Amino acid sequence: MKQIIAILLTLLPLTAFAQEERIDTVIPKFLSNGYFFREMPQLPDGEKTLTRLKDKEGNSIMVINVDAKLPKSLIRKAIPREQVHNADQFLNGLNIMATMTELTQAGMKPDGTFYSPQPGESFPLFSEKDMEGNTWTNDSIHGRVMVLNLWYSGCGPCRAEMPELSTWKEQLPNVMFFSATFHDAETAKRITDKHHFTWTHLVEAKDMMSWIGTEGFPLTIVVDKKGIVRYAVHGTNETTRKKLLTTIKEAEAE
Repeated sequence: MKQIIAILLTLLPLTAFAQEERIDTVIPKFLSNGYFFREMPQLPDGEKTLTRLKDKEGNSIMVINVDAKLPKSLIRKAIPREQVHNADQFLNGLNIMATMTELTQAGMKPDGTFYSPQPGESFPLFSEKDMEGNTWTNDSIHGRVMVLNLWYSGCGPCRAEMPELSTWKEQLPNVMFFSATFHDAETAKRITDKHHFTWTHLVEAKDMMSWIGTEGFPLTIVVDKKGIVRYAVHGTNETTRKKLLTTIKEAEAE
């Protein structure tokens, strides 16, 4: 009996310690300037941006950033990161969004507009590497029809259309089909494999991201055999994809 009591007394502190170490996590409603909140925070004056993030489980959080420093009184109300369910996923998504915004806004002209390849123009000079490390340039597509689809991981419509776009490659094997993203090869491969996207994927194509401007992803461009942009469109829907496929077939038949 004394031995049993001794064992129980030994286990009690361990049990109590385990209970003390357990942290119940919560899913906050808002994320502002890197801080998590249960309720809508009273942010200081400044230009605000609004978007929404989801973790891999589908939990959603509203992101409201302001170009001003949060006061200490507000920061004290924030939920500690270690208490936030999947905090790393949300913060990683926030970093990707910041990178995407920086790259897409990099080409802003003094008048506030952005350059993007337009129909009737020669496709710009480029030199980009694919996931296998192969380099592709304008010479690589000389005399061929090329289709280029710009995407990034946070674009739901981009991911949704990937399986359908892959069928175009099967229909038109002589067309050069490329996708381009600012992600590295490992990230791009994980996403394109998951969504069965079989085009040639250009990675870390940061210069091309400036063509997005404020119009949004995806951007799909059709270039004819003479290197002239035939069609370019931001966004995707059934009508847009039908128009793209028709244009590709017409350019290939010439």
